[in-house]
Amino acid sequence: MTPARVLPLVGGCNFRDCGGYETAGGARVRWGRLYRSGLMARLSAAAAAQVQALGVRAVCDLRRTTERALHPNPSFGAEVRRFEWDSEQESSPIRDRAFANSNDEAAVHAAMLTMYERLPFGLQPRLAGVFAALDHAAPGAAIVHCTAGKDRTGVAVALVLESLGVRREAIVEDYTLTNTAVDLRSQLLGQDGTGAGLAATAEPILALSAMAQDAMLAARPEYILASLGAIEARHGSVRRYLLDELALEPALLERLRERLLT
Repeated sequence: MTPARVLPLVGGCNFRDCGGYETAGGARVRWGRLYRSGLMARLSAAAAAQVQALGVRAVCDLRRTTERALHPNPSFGAEVRRFEWDSEQESSPIRDRAFANSNDEAAVHAAMLTMYERLPFGLQPRLAGVFAALDHAAPGAAIVHCTAGKDRTGVAVALVLESLGVRREAIVEDYTLTNTAVDLRSQLLGQDGTGAGLAATAEPILALSAMAQDAMLAARPEYILASLGAIEARHGSVRRYLLDELALEPALLERLRERLLT
């Protein structure tokens, strides 16, 4: 029986198992080793216990320092190592006033593509940390998350899946699953506009035009492809990016392939 990809945790946001995806060589990613998620601060006590029971040994939190302070993660046990970074606001075109006020669909779309092109080169320590967290967690599981579990987490998980040789179409499939796995507008903004996550962390999303909000909350295939395309344009391949930009050791990448593929 195939495990559930989307885990229905009370208070959870976009919590998913990244197992089961096929590589070009015919192997598959092991279930129960890599989880991706959005905000976990609102997990119920029972849901936090469910997560702990998954054998989690590392939580890689890609959020900024202020985000973590406002919405701290629950404890998943003393044996779980937290991977966190002291970092403030990332530079992004979606923080520009032109984006916030825009009702020009082409301009909004272009800003999102630009953001995704920049993410692999603005989050290097955190993205390298994702691989360190997976290495630390073996033979248990690691959770990689941010606030929505879409942008920063999407790029991070795409890089891991690429490093394992997962087919590009499956990587896009995993990224776009956010569109059906979670209602981000409700989860992050709240039905009354006062929800946790983006609004509560002083993000300007409530002030955005409806068109800009829709573009920011969507997981469109061209977004993640923009990240991967920017990597390949600069480094020639994702592997070269991992080795040169993130300074990962070939031996670490080989260990992860051995541990995470079946």
